Amino acid sequence: MPFMYELKIAAEEPSYTFVQQLVPAGSLVGTGQAVCTLTDGAMEFHVLAPRQGLMVEWFVEHGAVIEDRDSLARVVCEGESVTVPAVVPMRLG
Repeated sequence: MPFMYELKIAAEEPSYTFVQQLVPAGSLVGTGQAVCTLTDGAMEFHVLAPRQGLMVEWFVEHGAVIEDRDSLARVVCEGESVTVPAVVPMRLG
């Protein structure tokens, strides 16, 4: 049975600015796949999908400021409902 989770930034992370969607709504994403790019003003970071699923909706657009525990997107997954952890953006380069 499918379940939904919201892709969120982990607590106690600094503020980021949303730069780019790498996966459009309606696309399948794999576990660990980069789905978007964020910046802290000095460096860029990728957000990796914590679980495979269908990206159904983005909540943010280019230039949006992402704060602690803000939701970025909604993903639908197959299988038993599980707790999906918030993500820590990974620095590029």
